[in-house]
Amino acid sequence: MDSITIQYIVISALFVAAVFFLIRRTRKSIKGKQTCSKGCGCDFSEQPKKATY
Repeated sequence: MDSITIQYIVISALFVAAVFFLIRRTRKSIKGKQTCSKGCGCDFSEQPKKATY
């Protein structure tokens, strides 16, 4: 094999591994039942506090 072929194989393997990692991470975050970290703004279960004057 030429060295360029080996380089293409290595780069494509790294690319496939990165895509697999991102898909797995995204699916885990979408499927997860955990709440977001405090202050992210995506939790609508709490009612906003009314200002007292």
